[in-house]
Amino acid sequence: MQKRMAHIGLLLFLTALTPPDAQPQTVPQFLISGRIIDAVSSLPLPSVNVFLANTTLGSVTDADGRYAIRGVAVGTHELVASLLGYEVQKISVRITTADAGVNLRLQPTALEMPQVEVTAAPDREWRKNLKKFEEFFWGNRYEAKECKILNPEVLDFEIEKASDCFIAVASRPLRLENLRLGYRAEFIVQEFRFYLNEQEIKFAFIPRFEEMPPSNPAEAQTWKVHRRETYLGSFRHFLASVISGRLTPEGYEVAILPNLPWEGQQKRFNRQVTDFNEMLSPTAFPNEMEFSFTGTLQITYKPKPGEHRTSWLVVKRDHVLLNKAGYAYDGYAFFLYGHWFTQRVAEALPRDYVP
Repeated sequence: MQKRMAHIGLLLFLTALTPPDAQPQTVPQFLISGRIIDAVSSLPLPSVNVFLANTTLGSVTDADGRYAIRGVAVGTHELVASLLGYEVQKISVRITTADAGVNLRLQPTALEMPQVEVTAAPDREWRKNLKKFEEFFWGNRYEAKECKILNPEVLDFEIEKASDCFIAVASRPLRLENLRLGYRAEFIVQEFRFYLNEQEIKFAFIPRFEEMPPSNPAEAQTWKVHRRETYLGSFRHFLASVISGRLTPEGYEVAILPNLPWEGQQKRFNRQVTDFNEMLSPTAFPNEMEFSFTGTLQITYKPKPGEHRTSWLVVKRDHVLLNKAGYAYDGYAFFLYGHWFTQRVAEALPRDYVP
């Protein structure tokens, strides 16, 4: 069934995003700063978490509601402000050649009880659903001893019978710990739906990462090795290889298909792809490219002789804006199948991770 699985993700930020990428240290870095107030009272809001989604870059507002995020690279960023009792606010910030000032007004959330009948589910059923959620959420590298949800009590689950869809909702951000990669994270869950019959998953997360302090040099080296292993062969690695023109040296073989192999037509691929230059166009920013293609790609990653992983990529947009670090600003521009379908939060790296 794996070959039929579809993975549609929006790591807002899922995937709308961006931070210091794999560029030389001479790339200019800037400051995003501002003030956050209550939209109703206009009073300053202290202790607001303000961060660039899917990165380790962030700040907390002071008593006057002020914040400052340093080390921001040029490009488009998803600035997020989160405080319990207020609606999460996201704003796209485009950094060009100067620091940016962004003030925000957070709207208090209504405390009304939902107009539905609430029935307490048996604890055993909830635990069963939690286990199912963790398998879907973490992906193929999930091991309970390495990947932990620190506050699972904020989760609730339901099965939508009409569509046979497993749905998870979270009343607060999920606090996570990945002992294999050495990261803690908070994930704001905006959507999580797994269609059991179709084997299709749709999710929208807003994550913030934090590097864990290693207990010793050996642990720091282990995390470094695991992060590098996770990056190689990932969707981000593939896109970075496309942009840099290093598909073959990085171990990729790519073919353009008339359709997904299991959708009826069993034709051979139309042509092998070794150069994406005709599909890439420069933009006004040197760290971005525009990718022009619609259709199906079969991508085989061969890190060494006798080893390979195959994924399929369906591009749903005529034009997709890419960051040279290896990610797209539109997370719904792609459908992922095969190996990449199984790579989820257990293998998530922050956007400011530099291989």
